[in-house]
Amino acid sequence: PGKKRGCAVNLNYDTASSSCISRMETSRVNYEPSNAISCHLTSSSRPEHRYNDLSHGLALSVRSSVSNDMIHDTSELPKFVRGMMSKNYIFEPTIKEFVESSMTTYIRSMGISVGRNNTSDYSLRVNVREFKVVDSPSNARITVILDYTLSNTDNEEILRQTARGRYTMGKGQDLVAAIDNAYSKALADMDWNGIAAELGVNRHAADERQKQVKGDGDTALEQTVIRWYIVSSPAGADVSWRVVSSTPDVKNTNASYVGTTPYETTETFDIRGLKFDNSGNVQIEVTCEKPGYLPQKRRFNLRQAIEQREISTKFNLVKDE
Repeated sequence: PGKKRGCAVNLNYDTASSSCISRMETSRVNYEPSNAISCHLTSSSRPEHRYNDLSHGLALSVRSSVSNDMIHDTSELPKFVRGMMSKNYIFEPTIKEFVESSMTTYIRSMGISVGRNNTSDYSLRVNVREFKVVDSPSNARITVILDYTLSNTDNEEILRQTARGRYTMGKGQDLVAAIDNAYSKALADMDWNGIAAELGVNRHAADERQKQVKGDGDTALEQTVIRWYIVSSPAGADVSWRVVSSTPDVKNTNASYVGTTPYETTETFDIRGLKFDNSGNVQIEVTCEKPGYLPQKRRFNLRQAIEQREISTKFNLVKDE
């Protein structure tokens, strides 16, 4: 009886408890006298990108289709185990409050203004569709699904997407840390490059002809969002790209795999040494490969890609006979 503190998620369950989440051993997860388990949600997520000098900020609105008492799902456990378990995990703050607060911090750390109540702000509306810990005898799986839309100042919807984050707990792992990991994956899965592109960059790369990319994110080149659209016939081919440079300022790179066709994304370039003035001497080589077909390569002038903000092509693959 009495409050037990100082415990972590111990995945070594025994015959008395076939639940993967059987014992808690962290100061953030405490047994209460009523056998309720209090879990204080935290977010350690840090964004990969930073955007500067955007024309618009964001007005963030969050709602949740998930109530706090729906987070812990024990449906995969044997009935006799479910009958013995206390299901009243208490997650604090509420899911809505947690996502609203942590996402605001995340957005601000990218350099995007949020919550300033400005009439020029675009509206980012987020619905938490799923926020679930599925407990089973073998493991615990955490799933976070966020549906979101972006609307302009005229309240016209210009983007609608879904972000997902999944994580499977390892042996002896902390429950709150595992939830944080899944939530961080969902945040990173949101199309921040696409959102930033809609918010608009005031500066243009051509206005900073001699400013060189050093990886600090403070050049217009690093803020220029490029749309990639690579398709092939037949589909399902591997896509990779590399930098081919004829200027000493920019180094050639090895090919990097990015996905399979149809491949569509928005990305910013982080090519060290690149300037607008030398971008005409740099090419992006895209390779398309599929077993049973001859590999094909195409090169795109980076200056043109920057000006058009797009790299797109279709590969008509030829069988290797």
